[in-house]
Amino acid sequence: MPNMFSTKESKPHAARKRLVSNVYSKSFIQSSPEACEVTRAVLHERLLPSLESFAAEGSSVEVHELNYAITMDFVSSYLFGLSNGSDFIQDVKMRKRFLGWYFRRSEHFFWNQEAPRLTQVLQRFGIHLVPQWVDAANEEIQAWLLRLCRGAEQSIKVASEHSEKARGTRPVVYGQLLDSFKRSIIKNQLQQDNRSAEGDGDEILIASELLDHVAAGMDTSGITLTYLLWEMSRNPELQASLREELLSLSPSLAKGNKLGVPSPRSVDALPLLHAVVMETLRRHCAIPGSQPRQTPSKPTSIAGSPPLPGGVRISAQAYSLHRNEQVFPDAEAWKPKRWLDANREKKDEMMRWFWAFGSGSRMCVGSNFAMQELKYVVAAVYTNFTTCIVDDTGIEQADAYTAGPIGNQLTLKFTRV
Repeated sequence: MPNMFSTKESKPHAARKRLVSNVYSKSFIQSSPEACEVTRAVLHERLLPSLESFAAEGSSVEVHELNYAITMDFVSSYLFGLSNGSDFIQDVKMRKRFLGWYFRRSEHFFWNQEAPRLTQVLQRFGIHLVPQWVDAANEEIQAWLLRLCRGAEQSIKVASEHSEKARGTRPVVYGQLLDSFKRSIIKNQLQQDNRSAEGDGDEILIASELLDHVAAGMDTSGITLTYLLWEMSRNPELQASLREELLSLSPSLAKGNKLGVPSPRSVDALPLLHAVVMETLRRHCAIPGSQPRQTPSKPTSIAGSPPLPGGVRISAQAYSLHRNEQVFPDAEAWKPKRWLDANREKKDEMMRWFWAFGSGSRMCVGSNFAMQELKYVVAAVYTNFTTCIVDDTGIEQADAYTAGPIGNQLTLKFTRV
């Protein structure tokens, strides 16, 4: 079924993106009571108590899986409402089940993405290019997501009847899409694009869109957190400097503080925190692989090339852009200081080459949400704890489109400060 991520043509893609772009804008997220409540609940009711328990016991923590839990809890709660989103930080059994489904299928994207018609034709003759158990994993994920959609719809009904219960629990993105579909802004277009969509309810059309939001929001930010914690754990002096900066926040993110969380604008304004996040996104970009695009119908020159005919597949990749030594000297090194020392002209040049979220009309729609989420999590961790490496075997990034550590693990120890 077509959705924003899978639509090739520019105009239909833009129409889909407009449906949700406002609820992913920086100004909207920073002023959203729902985003604020999600942040408070995930940090103060789930993450910090869990880390406190590990620290008190003196036990080590495998943080790569935990990071997926953190990011899934954030994104699913914003999409579907806090009461309907996942609680993977605390529900370890469900977390492991979901991640089992998710990663079981991740090695088998090629055929459905690159040769979908061939894949479907061969299936009719009993030839399965993609193992059948991948279909079973996809069905489990789809069923799980539909439960979240139905919970979100029920929350909207309750909120409409009892408005005093709505604050902080509204399913922001689901509600935005549902309103748009009710106004028939894009539903007719979706059904014209894919006749099989005819007869499907709003629930299926919305679920198709939001499945991609959930996957992208968990996977990329989870990987980024893993590498950020790894780099910080190798730099105790930087941890101390960052903590000093974080203590300027009011209210504090210290565990047990019942005054809520500091404003998004105050967190966003911290220069060292920003530099740490940006350098991690540059050096350890979660999607270093090639981002495919298609040339327009009119012959077009790309980056000084001869005119290319329409329909030609081209691509660029963050891995290469982020390693331009003229822009990022000693590019293989993780140096947050480069973002602090750069003057305005240099910083503008760095941002022109920074491609962790892509650029233009196909830029990641959730980039502002991801940045805010990452900064709050890092701020909460290093306000309360120091970290050190216990086991980083296999920390090297995989040679893949989406690139986590080849060992799929990072074990740290958290010590209370």
